[in-house]
Amino acid sequence: MPAGSKRKAPPLRDAHTASPRPPRDPADDCETPAVAYAHLAPLLTKLAQRLKKPVADLRVWDPYHCAGGVISRLGALGFTNVVNDPELDFYDVVDGAAPPPPHDVLVTNPPFSGNHARALFQYLRSKDGEKGGDATPFAVLAPEYVHRKAWYAPRGGVFYMVPESQYEFVADGGGRSENTDVPCRHWRRERRCPRGETCPFVHEGPGIDPGAEHTAEEARRAAIRVPRIEGKAGDDGKVVSPFACYWHCHFGAFNRSVVAAWRQKHGKRKGGGIRMVE
Repeated sequence: MPAGSKRKAPPLRDAHTASPRPPRDPADDCETPAVAYAHLAPLLTKLAQRLKKPVADLRVWDPYHCAGGVISRLGALGFTNVVNDPELDFYDVVDGAAPPPPHDVLVTNPPFSGNHARALFQYLRSKDGEKGGDATPFAVLAPEYVHRKAWYAPRGGVFYMVPESQYEFVADGGGRSENTDVPCRHWRRERRCPRGETCPFVHEGPGIDPGAEHTAEEARRAAIRVPRIEGKAGDDGKVVSPFACYWHCHFGAFNRSVVAAWRQKHGKRKGGGIRMVE
């Protein structure tokens, strides 16, 4: 099990309790598709310009390691200075046991299970203006429900890059394609599952009719008109699309200028596959 990978879950501590790390969820073993990085690239390019760096020198850190595809996919776009170290456990960084690598921007797609997203956003919040400096720029690809969570308290100025078509992730020996012996976490927690009969995980015990749940989920997707393009992840391997996801972004001291530059160049262009929401 690589350290710092999507296979490890975070300890969340408060004044009264310390939550144990939940077990590995194979559904998290998914790589971000190339198209998602392509949508983000103009923003990263503008950040590099504001830092007076060529894009090849922009220091990008992805703290969650899966199969390391972020290095090749961002590299193909010109961003060749990417750190995605399987030996660095992000939660050692969170706990202060290890320093983060030098970076200009954090770009990641955290695991969707457990407390990963919550721990990540709490970490980013803790870095706002640390030691009198500027907030750390970040772009986090996360499910659309994250911003509705009670614990989600982003810094002011966060904006969202919403794809016109739902991203499909590349399953790396896991995902939601080959886990027939693994209990469904939605079913275990809520006795229902949005995937219904199409869910490859085990539904054990009494619960709501999975066929009806699947029908309801398909109707919901149709109502919000989020198209799903099967097999368009841009990489070999199986593609899975469990949630509608979008980029949650803030570019620190350059946030306003990066947003304005993107809107001026791309905001009115149709067919770009992505839109900005502030």
